[in-house]
Amino acid sequence: MTPGRSRYVVAPLLLGTIVAAWELGVRIFAIPPLILPRPLQVLEALWADADRLLGHTWVTTYEIASGFLAGAVLGIGTALLMTQFPALRSAIYPLIIASQTTPKIAIAPLLIIWFGVGIYPKILTVALLAFFPVLINTIAGIESTDEGHVNLMRSVYASETQIYRHIRLPTAIPYVFAGLKLGVTVSVIGAIVAEWVASTRGLGYLLLFYTQYLDMVRTFAVLIVLMALGVGFFAATALAERLLSWERHVRRDTRVTAAETNL
Repeated sequence: MTPGRSRYVVAPLLLGTIVAAWELGVRIFAIPPLILPRPLQVLEALWADADRLLGHTWVTTYEIASGFLAGAVLGIGTALLMTQFPALRSAIYPLIIASQTTPKIAIAPLLIIWFGVGIYPKILTVALLAFFPVLINTIAGIESTDEGHVNLMRSVYASETQIYRHIRLPTAIPYVFAGLKLGVTVSVIGAIVAEWVASTRGLGYLLLFYTQYLDMVRTFAVLIVLMALGVGFFAATALAERLLSWERHVRRDTRVTAAETNL
């Protein structure tokens, strides 16, 4: 079995082992559900509350997706401007750093006051969290470009747009997606924190509601849905990276060329 395929076997086996150990441990030590419910109890709660969970999951998913996309676009766009205009970077970079040192859980109530208790403060909170890792990694990727390649392009009178299109952006793609992966992870956290502050819908609201009533079975059910949601967003970002990575296209073109040569 190749290493690429073995991970699809090892991960489910490891997950199954953890769940089995969890179930046996709770049964053997007679741990009450108030402290740690059994996996089977959690699965039963997931099945029984599927319709309710689905509705709240959609709300949280929309908040995460909208906020993450807004933060990613803003982060990449700001990074391009900051690398293109050093004076602008010197002016706004300290402000960006200062904004990130403020805990977002402290900003969320202000956003609720300014924009109301609707969905927009949640999206804005998510966008603020996703913005910074995308910005930093995009700047690092653009600045990692080999200046020899840039000078070569300039020697043939390439424009800055052409240099960005053919040299800087392809080089920055792995860095950009590293930032996107970090951004999509913290986006899930941002949505839950925003829902904790003021909300009547979403998985964060359900999590707070069940913990207040000490319903640990349903609390764990919501946590499992949240983990699945986070893994799904991360996997979608990783898939987009594979589809857009220039290295993938180079490997594909190399295989095609080798096959044509053999023919």
